[in-house]
Amino acid sequence: MRAPARIGGYLGARVRLVSFEGSLERCTAEELAANGPWHLLRPYRSRVLAACIMLLCTAGLTLSLPKVLGNTIEALIGPDPEGQVPPLAMWMIGIAIVGAGTRIASRVLLFNAARMAEYDLRSIVFRHLLGLDSGYYRENTTGDVMSRLTNDVQTVRALWGPGLLNIVNTSFLVTVALVLMLQVDPVLTAWALLPYPSMVILGLGFGKRIYKSSRQVQAHLGALSSSIQEDLTGISIIKSYNLEENRAENFAKSSTALLHHNMALTKVRGQLVPTLGAVAALGTVVMLFVGGRRVIEGHITLGQLIEFNAYLAALVWPTLAMGWMISLLQRGRASWERLAVVLETKPQIADGESPALAPESTRGDVEIRNLSLSLGEREILSDISLRLAPGTTTAIVGRTGSGKSTLISALPRLNGVSDGQIFLDGHDINTLPLESLRSLIGFAPQEAFLFSTSIGENIRFGVDRRPLPPNTEAGYQGAIEEAARYAGLSRELIALPDGLDTVVGERGITLSGGQRQRVALARALATQPKVLVLDDSLSSVDAETEREILTHLGELMKDRTSIILSHRLAAVRSADQIAVLEGGKLVELGKHEELLAKAGVYAEIYDTQLREGVLVE
Repeated sequence: MRAPARIGGYLGARVRLVSFEGSLERCTAEELAANGPWHLLRPYRSRVLAACIMLLCTAGLTLSLPKVLGNTIEALIGPDPEGQVPPLAMWMIGIAIVGAGTRIASRVLLFNAARMAEYDLRSIVFRHLLGLDSGYYRENTTGDVMSRLTNDVQTVRALWGPGLLNIVNTSFLVTVALVLMLQVDPVLTAWALLPYPSMVILGLGFGKRIYKSSRQVQAHLGALSSSIQEDLTGISIIKSYNLEENRAENFAKSSTALLHHNMALTKVRGQLVPTLGAVAALGTVVMLFVGGRRVIEGHITLGQLIEFNAYLAALVWPTLAMGWMISLLQRGRASWERLAVVLETKPQIADGESPALAPESTRGDVEIRNLSLSLGEREILSDISLRLAPGTTTAIVGRTGSGKSTLISALPRLNGVSDGQIFLDGHDINTLPLESLRSLIGFAPQEAFLFSTSIGENIRFGVDRRPLPPNTEAGYQGAIEEAARYAGLSRELIALPDGLDTVVGERGITLSGGQRQRVALARALATQPKVLVLDDSLSSVDAETEREILTHLGELMKDRTSIILSHRLAAVRSADQIAVLEGGKLVELGKHEELLAKAGVYAEIYDTQLREGVLVE
């Protein structure tokens, strides 16, 4: 098999959360939610500080030009223009060149810092999402989560980059320009700035509207993303029921709703800049009228008027940028609040604090004591006690809805349980680190999920959970082939065009249901677990293949504990013990012959399957 390519979902599961400067090691999701988005710029504060210094140099050079320009005007009407103007012109050229350099440097430093902080933010959010339990994803759609992880993160990054740039640039330019204007003529300054207070009022009003519109856009974008994801995932169902037109109409309606909200936001943003620009232009008109009179009356010279006009012109861009800055700040605030909701969400299943169990010394002794479990307000399991001795096989059977899957999903703590109810080798599983507990349990669910890569890579997902001596490609290859053989994949791999290198497509769409289940089983077997859990994971294969696979598993699991769920009782007749659930309670426990002799629930299910031809006596 060729060298593994870390792509698709496999990459997502194995993502290495390493920051450029290690900020992820110093910042948890809880800390980030408490400290706000600016906290992520701390590791890059040297870059940000250097960028701010470059910004101040650029602004200073920009504000030095009006003085040189005014002196140039004075020199042109003075007694020696040929001797005075050329040096001033060279000064202006030099200021422009140096200013271009500092401008480029400031943006490279600041925008790179913003990109690095974006990387950190995205990694922290993704790592936090990986740590949340399945209950969170039952309540939140995939599309909405993806929207927060992509669009909202990008909007926050714009807050760090262009947003911070304009905050620093505008603050310095406005402050220094006002001081220089007052030095030229305080009276003219007062008149020229007369319209500007109204800009603050307008900016605050527009800011509230932008914030509200941004929240609506992001919410509808998440809903649309979720709808698209569901339609593309279920495309075979849509086609089989001839629902293409119906789903296309639903998509058009959702897109139209998003369009309306985007247009509302665009209208607000489109009104903001021209409104502020008109107020700035009004200040220029006032300056020309009052300034002209001040020149005529001899209070200031023509050169000073030109210099003053240049200072006022320098305020025009910050004034216009104020509108854009308000938009960035409000959109960034709206996106950050959506991200903060995710970061503040705590897993309902807490990590244990006891030392991890050593795999080589773990026996796989599982004991369930008076287990009761509820999902929401509905009780699923009630007072179940069961012992699974090391090296034995326990089958759990029962009618649909009896609580079988809920019971076994509690073993790796996919569903939370109370303290003192489930023990592994005498240790309460709630006290064990989740990583340690789950590394000891191989879990093959009924709904087999495969990543969009090759069969071998999907199986290797399980191999990577355990150390391989030696840790080489040959070692990985052997472990993968062994797991595939025990899972009954040998014949299929021969028939497939590329064997283990066959790419299975999204969610394993190119494989049959039975093949997907066996690949998922091979992935669980590749972990060499101390406890193997099969949640009806062979329901899509025929009875003969199921018996063959279970026979092979008996050889593999001699020294390990096995738990099998199956609707076909023929697959579990040879189990060391069979637990029968009914209405969330353990109603029968024993071997196959013993349970038949009791003529209870197990015997009733057995007789039903005999009549329906599911099994043969």
